[in-house]
Amino acid sequence: MNSDISNNQESSAPRTVNRSRSGWVPALVVGAAVCAFGLFQYSQIGDLRRDLSANRLATAQLQNQLAAQNSALAGTANDLQAKLETTEEQTSKSIAKVQNAAQKHADVVAGNLAKTIEQKNAEQQAAVNAELAGVKNSVSDTATQMSSKIDGVGASVDSVKTDLQSTKAVVDKTAADLQRATGDMGVISGLIATNGKEIQQLRAMGDRNIYEFTISKKAGMQKVGDVQIRLTKTDPKHNRYTVAVMADDKLVEKKDKTTNEPVQFYAAAGSRTPYEVVVNEVDKDTIKGYMATPKLLASAR
Repeated sequence: MNSDISNNQESSAPRTVNRSRSGWVPALVVGAAVCAFGLFQYSQIGDLRRDLSANRLATAQLQNQLAAQNSALAGTANDLQAKLETTEEQTSKSIAKVQNAAQKHADVVAGNLAKTIEQKNAEQQAAVNAELAGVKNSVSDTATQMSSKIDGVGASVDSVKTDLQSTKAVVDKTAADLQRATGDMGVISGLIATNGKEIQQLRAMGDRNIYEFTISKKAGMQKVGDVQIRLTKTDPKHNRYTVAVMADDKLVEKKDKTTNEPVQFYAAAGSRTPYEVVVNEVDKDTIKGYMATPKLLASAR
């Protein structure tokens, strides 16, 4: 039995030793880690301290540079202020000199101008006096000439009166020679001319525009005044003809008209005074005559 107890004691002793060893190994590892971390932090803090010292040194250097620059700028500003004051003083003196010189020049010019004006006034007055003397002499001569001219004008007036009376007699005779007729539209026409001489008399009266024409079939549409006329048919044996008139963009046909008949049409919409075409001669393929238009077109209301 004793032998069994001793065996059990021997077998349990190593187990106690193993358990003690397993407990201090982790503690040792933790302690080593803490020491390493402490060393790392100490190293970092040392680096930070060195960086801070370097930054402080750089900041001090910058402050010294700024102080030097401020001192230099202050000196430059003082120099500029001194130069500005000197320049202003010199400018004031220069302006005063220029003003004095300008005033002296103005006084000289004014004096010369006054002398020139006085001299010119004297010359002009002398010229005016001489001209007045000449005008007086001319007036005397002109009065004599006007007296003789007035007598001549009286004779001219008498002559003009005689000419007017003669002209009135010619116009009265012309009006008697010309005829009046009723146009193909039933409107009483103006005086009608039947030959070249009467056409000239009608034009001389001046109350209408007169456009003479000669139109042939071959010519087609022919411009007369502000309208166009085309001859389409002639009958010389019976002195008849047919024409087409283009007026105000409208085509009007006048059939079987006779010589010296006022052929009437309106050249503009709303007009109260018609145009008149009068044919004096009808040949085989040709007509001759004139167109009369009012001086002023009156529009219908």
